Amino acid sequence: MDPIVILGAGLAGLSTAHFLQRPWRLIERSDRVGGLIKTEVIDGCYFDPTGHWLHLRDPEVQELVNTLWLPGELVRIQRKAAVFSRGVFTRFPYQVNTHGLPAEVVAENLVGYVEAIYGEKGRELRERDPRNFEEFILRYMGEGFARNFMVPYNQKLWTVHPRELSAAWVGRFVPRPTLKEVVDGALGSGSDALGYNASFLYPREGGIESLARAMLRHLEGGELSVHTEPVSIDWKAKTVALSDGRSLRYASLVSSISLPGLVQLLAKGGAGVPESVQAAAKQLRATTVTYVCVAARGANRQPWHWIYLPESEFHSYRIGSPSAVFAPLAPPDTATFSVEYSHHGSLSLADAEAKAVEDLLRSQMIHSADDILFTRAREIPNAYVLYDDAYGPAKSEVVRFLDQAGIHTAGRYGQWEYSSMEDAILAGRAVARTLNR
Repeated sequence: MDPIVILGAGLAGLSTAHFLQRPWRLIERSDRVGGLIKTEVIDGCYFDPTGHWLHLRDPEVQELVNTLWLPGELVRIQRKAAVFSRGVFTRFPYQVNTHGLPAEVVAENLVGYVEAIYGEKGRELRERDPRNFEEFILRYMGEGFARNFMVPYNQKLWTVHPRELSAAWVGRFVPRPTLKEVVDGALGSGSDALGYNASFLYPREGGIESLARAMLRHLEGGELSVHTEPVSIDWKAKTVALSDGRSLRYASLVSSISLPGLVQLLAKGGAGVPESVQAAAKQLRATTVTYVCVAARGANRQPWHWIYLPESEFHSYRIGSPSAVFAPLAPPDTATFSVEYSHHGSLSLADAEAKAVEDLLRSQMIHSADDILFTRAREIPNAYVLYDDAYGPAKSEVVRFLDQAGIHTAGRYGQWEYSSMEDAILAGRAVARTLNR
């Protein structure tokens, strides 16, 4: 019997293999499994490719994770995140923690919220669903929150104005505050427990990549090939041509690689792809994230696990600190940071490293540039999918063709979406259950 072939050994691919009850072949182009959760160690400092924290909602996924580690090998961490704006830190989420900002900013946020939720000014938006992400912000938070944080921060993150994005991705990722939460936050009694990531699990050793390694150790019923990638796919003949010269026949194909990349591979295969589908795939856009791994002498100056930077004077949109999250991720008396930029086109790694130091100083995360031990810039392609006007129709066109071709997709890249680590595991499980039937 031909195996199920799985492209990409990130969490979605590993999860698919884990839940499959049929023979499988897992194909990974890099030297090891993990996808976006490969941990890099530089001079004893552990860096995940930006923050990767385990938020588990599904009971079966919780049970799976509990089987991967012995008791005590995971630690639960309460989030300590902040926004640096107007020269001060306020706790995250911004919507419910404005105390400490200039009084006029707090007032503008509060009045704007009341007008949006209860006033005549917000009536039109209340009477219909938001047509885009900007309208979502104005509808549920008001003009003050939009102007002072939500619009500038999200424009940095997504690289386009929120009015160019739909609100389809928002879900649990953008909390909608109540009046009491907004007022409490303005008076200084707000909560930092709002949102899906208020607490999270993290491995005691090895960084987040240890999750992928643990899943690999528990896999049965198939074969993994690393340093191997597909070069073309013939969906009618059900064959995948590989970079090592082999051709694999498959009973079913599961792809966790990027959706546009999958279409390109299919176009190179003997069966071809309709021009309309290829054109649709080219409309699917995503940002590139460049992140800079930084180490500095001395303990962390600030307690924050990560901070958000909405203002234009900062080049980056977010700075994380692995050593603040979990001290063993850095040697003693060393602070580590991940400084993140979202962009299209090129951003030279040298420029990113120089700007990272500037932003660390401006945001009061380090005392002096002389404390820097090293900076190392890295890139993540297709980091954030853009939910623009073309997204829905273009993705639907591609998915319809994949259904016709009998190809399944899973994960953040494969399903071309904004999602979490647990979502990737759930997507792999869903595909495996379909194939098991």
